[in-house]
Amino acid sequence: MKLESIKTYEEFKSIVKGDDEIVLACFTAEWCEPCKAMKEELDVLHDELQGVARMIAIDIDEAKEIVLKEDVQGVPTIISYKKGKEKDRIGGYKKAASVRKLLKL
Repeated sequence: MKLESIKTYEEFKSIVKGDDEIVLACFTAEWCEPCKAMKEELDVLHDELQGVARMIAIDIDEAKEIVLKEDVQGVPTIISYKKGKEKDRIGGYKKAASVRKLLKL
């Protein structure tokens, strides 16, 4: 996966609040079959959104504090943030084009 892996809540918050860039936080798990299937779609999306949005990956088993504080209920989940605020979230397997459309990117 091309996405930057985030493990601590402090690191997560500094990225999300960092600047005006849109941040897509992709919550996944190693054991999750839909997450594995979506890996390729996330890589495509990452390439397409260069300069538009920053994408980060959060493994729910390695970053439980982030999962709890961001109220992630299942995987895969993608949450978009702008200026530190959650703008939208989608859950389940989606194609790259669907993610772009749903998140209005």
